[in-house]
Amino acid sequence: MKTPGTALMAGSLIVYSLTHGLVDAACAALVFTIPRLYQLDGQWFFTLVILYNILAFGLQSPLGMLVDHLRQPRGSALAGCLVTAAAIPGLYLSPWLAVCLAGVGNALFHLGGGIVSLRLQPGRASLPGVFVAPGAVGLLAGTLVGKSGLVGPWLFPTLLVFAALVIYRLDTPSIDYQDCRTASVDRFGLVLLLVLTAVVSRSFIGAVLVFPWKESTYLLVGLTLAVALGKGLGGLLADRFGWIRVSITGLALSAPLVALCSDRPYLAIPGVLLFNLTMPVTLTAAANTLPGHPGFAFGLTTLALLVGALPQFFGFGTGLGRPTVFSLILLSALVLLVGLRLYDNGSQTALPSRRLEAVESS
Repeated sequence: MKTPGTALMAGSLIVYSLTHGLVDAACAALVFTIPRLYQLDGQWFFTLVILYNILAFGLQSPLGMLVDHLRQPRGSALAGCLVTAAAIPGLYLSPWLAVCLAGVGNALFHLGGGIVSLRLQPGRASLPGVFVAPGAVGLLAGTLVGKSGLVGPWLFPTLLVFAALVIYRLDTPSIDYQDCRTASVDRFGLVLLLVLTAVVSRSFIGAVLVFPWKESTYLLVGLTLAVALGKGLGGLLADRFGWIRVSITGLALSAPLVALCSDRPYLAIPGVLLFNLTMPVTLTAAANTLPGHPGFAFGLTTLALLVGALPQFFGFGTGLGRPTVFSLILLSALVLLVGLRLYDNGSQTALPSRRLEAVESS
């Protein structure tokens, strides 16, 4: 696959990344408007939240297989924008309809944009990290808008339809589903299992972490920016200095900061940034073990996120002691280290190391 020009690649990444933030904002605003609009009690709202998460995260794996078969990631992203846009007016008909549309739309867009980000520079983690990063900001913005009651029937649909038109008109680089840089990996099943286990553990840890200072809007914004910055920088740093070095070091350094100093925002917020450096690496490693199936691989990582977060929804893991969380982070780092070592030793091309000569010369 010929690498697309810098301007074309940057334009595609910017459009899909910003639209990612918009889609997540629209979905969060929709979900948090429901209690105000329908006066639902806590149990019914909880059920709707669970349904949304199952659809948005759990559907991406089977839908990814379909998108890979059709080889239409841009079509998936377009459909995601339009289905999500339809969910907002659907909110005024039925909260169940709206949540179903939002969940499916979110899944479709993430798949399309995720595949594009993975395939613009095959085998590298930089662009997937940049694509995923705005999601955290969009979720916070949408949550605040939804809770404030400012969601109207046309603002988000108008923006989403406009985004769909931009994606449609965008000269997106052709996506090659088979590429030598996503080489077959020996024991790929074990590598994939270990990488996904690390994703599950990271999701579980992120769900059970307690930051008592989050009631402050300013600190909450700082926390959200740390999540986004960690994901955005993680791939860039990993491709430059080495996947293992950046992701494992990031997790190890984050352990005392987020687990033992969670009540001190000036330490916990940098810890959250370090904790999220690993996200682009796990995503890209999963995709690299399944060449030709980027949508399915992307969906497996979101399914792992769902599996890790669900226990907390039902009260499991709440109140874990700081030493336990600290140990879980280090265990997650160990699992990921073994997975990446096996990947590095068994693939036809090594992991990115300090420099990118091998990648650049491919």
